[in-house]
Amino acid sequence: MAPSYILLVEDNPDDLFLASRIIGKACQHEILTARDGEEADELLRRMEQDDSFCHIKLVLLDLKLPKISGLDLLRAIRASAKLQVLTVAVLTSSDNETDQEQCRELGVVDYIYKPMTVERLQGILSRNEGAQ
Repeated sequence: MAPSYILLVEDNPDDLFLASRIIGKACQHEILTARDGEEADELLRRMEQDDSFCHIKLVLLDLKLPKISGLDLLRAIRASAKLQVLTVAVLTSSDNETDQEQCRELGVVDYIYKPMTVERLQGILSRNEGAQ
């Protein structure tokens, strides 16, 4: 059976470390990381080309990313015939209501404020496990 992945797109090393630890303890999926929007976009495009995107069970996406914003990356995911099926949750420090509304319109399953808590991230991981 092919491994399944959680794609964690986060530029802050502390948040990346914390989320990786929580994910590692909460589920059996492997973790792929991207440290900016451009790196995430390239990774998703490569995976889309060989259909391995179907093994991504969840994308945890920071909105405030260098190079390509998380919101622009989310729009690109939803615009792709293949990638639009991906489950995406947002990790962000933004309490901007416009960002939240745009994320809801683009179908994110959760909007997690930083600093994230173990309980909040475990909650989205367990809900995602149940949906698979």
